[in-house]
Amino acid sequence: MADPRRPVQRPDAATQNAVRQIAHTHLLAVTEEGAKNIGCTGASFVILGLGIWAEELAELDGKASAQMLRALADLYDPTSNQPKKFNAEKKRRSAVDRLLAAVDLDMATPGGRA
Repeated sequence: MADPRRPVQRPDAATQNAVRQIAHTHLLAVTEEGAKNIGCTGASFVILGLGIWAEELAELDGKASAQMLRALADLYDPTSNQPKKFNAEKKRRSAVDRLLAAVDLDMATPGGRA
């Protein structure tokens, strides 16, 4: 299991692409194994996972989670034009920043003297 105390990584574009490829490879393998274990299609497994993922994010910050999901919907909507997609990306980044801040706060060790 990864160390939850590690800082959030914000790599450059080339590193992001390499990390994305590694994650994609692992997600495909997990989807295949999970779908086989449950006895469903890969698409069903991914949809199930998205619901679980959304619940987990909402526990951190429900408003930021909703903003990110709405932005993703606009980004992947084939009827969205470029200005709408640009605006959606800005909103997505803002929501992700708030979610990452919530993760940092959630995992911070208590300190100080109150």
